[in-house]
Amino acid sequence: MDPNDKPVSIPPQEDLTEVRKPASLLVAQFFLFPLIIIAFGVGIFVLFGSIAFDQKAPEEYLAEIRAGGGYLFESRRWQAAFELANVIAAEKDELQDSPFAGELLATYIAARPPEDAALSDNDWRLRQYLAFSLGELGSRQFVPALVEGLSDGPAETKIYTLVSLGKIGDPEAAPHAARLLSHEDPGVRMTAAYVLGALQNPGTLHDLRIALNDTAVDVRWNAAMALARMDDRSGADLLIQMTDRAYLAQFTEVSEERKNDIIVNAVKCLGLLRLERAREHILLLSERDPSLTVRSAALEALEAF
Repeated sequence: MDPNDKPVSIPPQEDLTEVRKPASLLVAQFFLFPLIIIAFGVGIFVLFGSIAFDQKAPEEYLAEIRAGGGYLFESRRWQAAFELANVIAAEKDELQDSPFAGELLATYIAARPPEDAALSDNDWRLRQYLAFSLGELGSRQFVPALVEGLSDGPAETKIYTLVSLGKIGDPEAAPHAARLLSHEDPGVRMTAAYVLGALQNPGTLHDLRIALNDTAVDVRWNAAMALARMDDRSGADLLIQMTDRAYLAQFTEVSEERKNDIIVNAVKCLGLLRLERAREHILLLSERDPSLTVRSAALEALEAF
């Protein structure tokens, strides 16, 4: 992996496109991000676990977010936005069609900075976690504002916005996400490829095929899997390569656990494609791979042939 390709932090993940079953299950199973996702997710929950012990009503968090104040209070605003996302995840069914959804959207729009405004890290964190809250609530009415938010600020803010669009799962957002496949930051490009696999808009197939030649290996891998999710075999050779431990051995910074995850995800995608030329290789994995998880995934994939 190119040492210059260092994706920025990515928000914690559970399931993209929860609204669009069974696509959400497939996305959760077949797509991978770098290990940094797990590290970020665990770290942020540990960091704020003690803060969130006194859980409030969603409306109370919105009131905190809307209030003004000095630097310390600005920090509390984005923390409240983070906590709000956790509350929404637990109360989604009750909140989705309530007046709260409109209030949350209005708060997100109001938090968008004027063009060329100089914002602090706290300002951008607030925007990021509000976007994440919108994704947790999952209403398609949020899509236009989130699409507009794709042009916001630093790379990390774009990543949060992309992930939220993936959670909502509206294919109409896909062309806007596809434009970020050419972003300078590899983390943004990788997330865009990931999300396009969730949105499943055939109009983005050409963009994903181009991404198979990206300079960042994580972008290439996610593009190949996104194409497989849309029954496109353009990335099949790469998927087969991703199941080869000799190929993965060159990525010395990748843990053995993550290499297993890479192989499992690639095998599942090959199962989706029912690629006959990959069948014998998958059979060998089912019999000889040292990982029980990989062998199990290979056996499951063979059932699709």
